[in-house]
Amino acid sequence: MNCLANTTDLTAKLFTMVTRIGSRILWSAVIGFSIMSAFLVSTALASTSAESGDWPNWIGKDLQPAPSSHWQADVVGESVTFSPTQALPKVLVIVSRKATSYDIALKTLLSVYSRELPQTQWIVKQLPSNPIALAALLKQAEKKVNLIYTLGSKATVEVRNLYAGGKLPVISVNAKDPVQLGLIDKYSGSGDNFAFTSLNLPADVILSFMKRFNPSLKNIGILYANTNRSAYLTQFLPLKAVAEQAGIKIVPVAVDESMADLKLDLAMGRAIADLKENDPQLDHSLLWLTGSSSLLSRVDEINRYSQKLALISAVPDVVNQSQDSALMSFGVSFVNNAHQAAIYGLQVINDQVDVGDLPVGVISPPDIAISFQQAQRIKQKVPFVLMEMASDVYGVNGTVIRMDGKPVRER
Repeated sequence: MNCLANTTDLTAKLFTMVTRIGSRILWSAVIGFSIMSAFLVSTALASTSAESGDWPNWIGKDLQPAPSSHWQADVVGESVTFSPTQALPKVLVIVSRKATSYDIALKTLLSVYSRELPQTQWIVKQLPSNPIALAALLKQAEKKVNLIYTLGSKATVEVRNLYAGGKLPVISVNAKDPVQLGLIDKYSGSGDNFAFTSLNLPADVILSFMKRFNPSLKNIGILYANTNRSAYLTQFLPLKAVAEQAGIKIVPVAVDESMADLKLDLAMGRAIADLKENDPQLDHSLLWLTGSSSLLSRVDEINRYSQKLALISAVPDVVNQSQDSALMSFGVSFVNNAHQAAIYGLQVINDQVDVGDLPVGVISPPDIAISFQQAQRIKQKVPFVLMEMASDVYGVNGTVIRMDGKPVRER
């Protein structure tokens, strides 16, 4: 009997213990379920999401994030990933085409952001070949990125034509003057979702520097690619207007290798003959190289055909240490233009400014670069005032004397 009683007591104690443990497990499960439910409900109430057609059927559609939510949902394969919409800034860069100038600009953007906002993610896409594909890219970007850069005039024009007033802010890089391109009406800002930077200097400023270089200037031969509409509109035509008003003859040098009579050697030969009509020794003439990308890589050929005319460029980057350098430039460097665009982008991402209120970014004073190697080659004197103003100076043997406005020893 005692044995039976002891067994009964032991059974009762075990039952009580199991009951308590079970209650705790059950209670923990209830609490866990409640927390999970609260998380799911809050997620459903505050999140951006995949399209309803992409949503999997094994999870409730009420969990799709709302457009104004803190969350975004990405459906990949058999999984759904919930992540904060503003966890990492994402930037889309639309590149017009392959060009060294665009590489320089993109490298500058990455460098500035790596210092100021290193967690930024970058997506780089080539400009789609047709408006339908571009519209699809922009629509997709609205779900994934915070900011768009258009790299090059072609990309800037095409995105502007399709996306003015769109949801995402857009900033131009390495593009020509947006007012002269007809993209906006005034330099004070677009008033919508675009901000612009410009590689162009005002034509009257360019002419004033040319007169400092050659006070007795009579003729200017302007080199531009025949297919480069932006260079023609924003660099050739404005300089032609102010120069002719000042009594200076303009000789167009349109180059197009696909047309027999516009190949570089023939176009240059005609231009030189035209310049010599009122300046036989070419002492009062110069060549102006616009920002036509296809010609910027052919400076060596241009120098060869120029008969020792001074070659001055709108792009400081083509004045360098090599024998294939232009003699001088007055303009905006790709690096400085991209740096300004980077600063604009950081201000927009950090909500410090409304993108439509940003004025067209023009570097002032201009970047001036001089190659004394080229000056010696054509026996050209360089006025001391321009030497003082130059930010980049290269010696007669190509060595760097000054870079970014500072002597090399100081750097």
